[in-house]
Amino acid sequence: MKCGLLIVLLFVLPFSFGQNLSPNTTGSFTYTPASPLDTQTVEVFYHIPGGDITTMPILFSFHGANRDGANYRDYWISMANANGFMVFAPEFSQANFPGGDSYQLANIFDDGDNPSLETYNPENEWTFSIIDPLFNNIKADISGTQQVYNAWGHSGGAQFLHRFIMYMPNSNLDIAVCSNSGWYTVPESMVNFPYGTRNGQLSNATLTNAFAKKLIVHLGQNDTDPNSPGLRHNATVDNQQGIFRLERGQYFFNKSQETSTAIGTQFNWEKQEVPGVGHNAQQMANDALPYILVNTLSTKHYLGNKFIKVYPNPVSSKFINIVSESEGTMYIKIYNSLGSLVKSETLKNRKFNISYLSSGVYTLKIIQNNKLFQKRIIIE
Repeated sequence: MKCGLLIVLLFVLPFSFGQNLSPNTTGSFTYTPASPLDTQTVEVFYHIPGGDITTMPILFSFHGANRDGANYRDYWISMANANGFMVFAPEFSQANFPGGDSYQLANIFDDGDNPSLETYNPENEWTFSIIDPLFNNIKADISGTQQVYNAWGHSGGAQFLHRFIMYMPNSNLDIAVCSNSGWYTVPESMVNFPYGTRNGQLSNATLTNAFAKKLIVHLGQNDTDPNSPGLRHNATVDNQQGIFRLERGQYFFNKSQETSTAIGTQFNWEKQEVPGVGHNAQQMANDALPYILVNTLSTKHYLGNKFIKVYPNPVSSKFINIVSESEGTMYIKIYNSLGSLVKSETLKNRKFNISYLSSGVYTLKIIQNNKLFQKRIIIE
């Protein structure tokens, strides 16, 4: 009897041990997924700023082909401290998740480049199936009340993330920003998986739910090197999507929008291009901040007259004045009442031109010193 109890405990312990996550900490822990993925442990790098972690927003940061979870945590530390959110960067090691089939293609098929019904794996064997349970594990550890999490991925991480949305749209993921993916699984039924969805076992019903999620196709306008290291090239992907990351992202977004129209469903994806930035993870993370936080900032992080003043408001002139008590460049993004980005620019003086905007209510987001401020303005 004692021997049997010991065996049971050995199986239970990996799932029941808490990590004792607490405010003002940076570190990592080993996460053991549930069976049948329990032999593929994941090292999770994290940073938690000060504050109430039971309600603090959670961001997952997905690494690229270098499998460097610590770096993908570190890209966000200063922004997490300034804006009050936690960062978790799971590292899918080459040893436990070998090759692109296990990570970027998430083990949907035994061989993603040669999909077949016979080699199509059950959902509980997909690498995607680690993410929501990891979120729940974190919540249990911190006695959290969070209902959703946001996610950012760059390069190979953006590959993983956009496919996660397409294949598991009913997850607890709220907002996803996919930066500079090397190539895509385009919702294009006449092109074979992994470049399209033919033989990909992806139904229109699942795609409908995926299109309803908030996904930002996030592209550096200078990510145009066809010889970039690690960028996949073959006749199929080059002829279909283009030869460099920027045009591949543009193709993915445009074809996705066409497909959503063809099947008559809501399309909640956006494409955002970042001027002057190439294949640089830190710069793309910096630009991703306002999209990640658009629904998750508490009011204490919003714009306060104590720090930044915006006037006049309501406004009937061609300009508004934006004055900060702090030093540092201000990056301005303005959104319409539907949440679509209207304009993005670096503020060179105190005046922000709004002459091109029609009457209505807009949301102004200001990034300065890695802190995001928000203000609702009325244009008469």
